[in-house]
Amino acid sequence: MNKIGLIISREYTTRVRKKSFILMSLLGPLLIVGFIMLTAYLKKGNKENYEILVVDESHLFDSILRNSTKYHLQWAPKDKSYDDIQKIFKADEKLDLLVYLPINLIKTNSMTAKCLYKDIPSTGAQKHLSSIINEAIELYRVTYNKIDISTYKSIKTSINLDVVDIENKANKNIQRKAIVGMVFSIFIYIFIFMYSLQVMRGVIEEKTNRIVEIIISSVSSFQLMMGKIIGVGLVGITQFLIWSLVTTIMSFTVLPRFITDKYNPEFQFSSEEISKNNTLMNTSNEIIQFIIYEIQWPYLIFFFILFFIGGYLLYSGLMAAIGSAVDEEADTQQFLIPLTIPMVFALMMAGKVIDDPSSSLAFWMSEIPFTSPIIMIIRIAMGIGDSSVEIWEIILSLFLLIITFIGTTWISGKIYRKGILSYGKKASYSDIFKWLKL
Repeated sequence: MNKIGLIISREYTTRVRKKSFILMSLLGPLLIVGFIMLTAYLKKGNKENYEILVVDESHLFDSILRNSTKYHLQWAPKDKSYDDIQKIFKADEKLDLLVYLPINLIKTNSMTAKCLYKDIPSTGAQKHLSSIINEAIELYRVTYNKIDISTYKSIKTSINLDVVDIENKANKNIQRKAIVGMVFSIFIYIFIFMYSLQVMRGVIEEKTNRIVEIIISSVSSFQLMMGKIIGVGLVGITQFLIWSLVTTIMSFTVLPRFITDKYNPEFQFSSEEISKNNTLMNTSNEIIQFIIYEIQWPYLIFFFILFFIGGYLLYSGLMAAIGSAVDEEADTQQFLIPLTIPMVFALMMAGKVIDDPSSSLAFWMSEIPFTSPIIMIIRIAMGIGDSSVEIWEIILSLFLLIITFIGTTWISGKIYRKGILSYGKKASYSDIFKWLKL
């Protein structure tokens, strides 16, 4: 055990002192915050106000004139032909879009309105225009049938459906909670493979430099493998903690200087902007309340750590075995593909699990050790209870993950023991099977 501790200390200290580790520990948070700043800048640079010329042959807006605060609608002269109006649209640099409403637009449900552009409008602008036209058609038909518009608006409403577990009333809207779980599962996927690959590359480097021949004379191959796995794992945890700390600090100090706080009372808004910002604030408050109070954060963080450690130990042991079986990193591709398929498949099936977290597919994928770190964390985020995942399923999944880790470590140890001292020959699957039989 003392020898393993020395190997762990060596792996940890040598990697932490590397310039690449220090650089990435500082550069990682900068990239994350920089990406957020770039996204905000590009979003801020998007065109939001459009000047729109409307050709209303259907007379849809004759009695119902609707003004848009975001997109300014202008009405084309009725004494001009459609071809002449297109020429006017091309000549006027202030106009962005030309909307054409054909004469039979109201009489049929299959007629299509046409939108001509100089520069293609955003999808948000297209959806907003469609909603304006559809609502205008509804109001036109209401007026035509002599129905009071205020009465129509009072009976037309939108309903939000709360899906609640009858056994646990606090467990509701679990599909929305899965978004948080999906983010955590992606983090698990990235970190497992990022640090497992470091183990594999470290083994290949020592084998190529023949350093391992000296080390193996003092410790067993199993002790060397386990020391390397644990040491690199601690390096990964250290780097993750640094990233979290630096990113949090920069998010509270740097980002506010570049991203305007729309809800700061120091800013003055018009009445229309105030109404719009109040709507945004209510939506934001609802999202914040949902994230803070409806997500079971203590369970999620606790099991995230357990499944991350379990998944890392499982895959890093196999990666160490692959590194010992080859002489160059280019030769690892044939062995890496079978390892990456289960995790990639789990990410592909995440949508099915979110749609039906109690299905047989969700159960078995959250119990199979090679996919459980990703799928189980999604089900845990959706809530621990009868409708998503029960505590016994989580315990069973962790137990199977530990048992599989022990079994793969024993297999990896046999491959590592034989492959770490083999040179000059590209190992094949048949060679690995022979090593396992010895």
